[in-house]
Amino acid sequence: MSDAQKVVFLHGLGETRDVWNPVIKQLPQTECISLDVLTTKPPLASWLLEDVCAQIANSLTEPVHLVGVSLGAVIALNIALTHPGKVSSLFVSAPQAKPPKLLMNLQKTLMRVLPTKWVCPPQLSKPELVGVLDSLKDLDLTSQLPALSMPVTVVCGSKDKANLPAARKIAGLIPTAHLEVIQGAGHQWHAAHPQLFACYLTKHLDR
Repeated sequence: MSDAQKVVFLHGLGETRDVWNPVIKQLPQTECISLDVLTTKPPLASWLLEDVCAQIANSLTEPVHLVGVSLGAVIALNIALTHPGKVSSLFVSAPQAKPPKLLMNLQKTLMRVLPTKWVCPPQLSKPELVGVLDSLKDLDLTSQLPALSMPVTVVCGSKDKANLPAARKIAGLIPTAHLEVIQGAGHQWHAAHPQLFACYLTKHLDR
């Protein structure tokens, strides 16, 4: 793979960059950076995927390996499509290229009924996170994915039934993609099993 070994981590909805700290601790020989993809400046009410991707891409001074989970995976895919020169490779967990409306509605329902402390990172509100989901309702990257040419590993937990079909489809659409289904793992296996996540990421970087 590319000589570049800087790895940039992008978290999911309802998380912060700190979720990656246990994974990063498993990679002492690798230069790692975790970024916040949900900010309050500008307000989340105006959160747009294109703006966030442009901000992240513009902050990169050299090609990097992008790692993303869930929302972070969507962002990583979009950056690779819009700024391919900034991406050495992709490692995406539980990605979506065209989120099913049923899944989006289920996420919004759960977000409304579950306690705020379970679904919201500090300093963010439920309406703000629902707004992020609403901004993705018309997302469709499927026709663009075959254009990706960098090494890609798509991973998904075998118990993540909501995202596994999309992971399989995305891996099938990208000519350079490799699919790994993590047996016994759920949606947030990066948080539950950081050492295992780091092992699969290292395997990807060594490809």
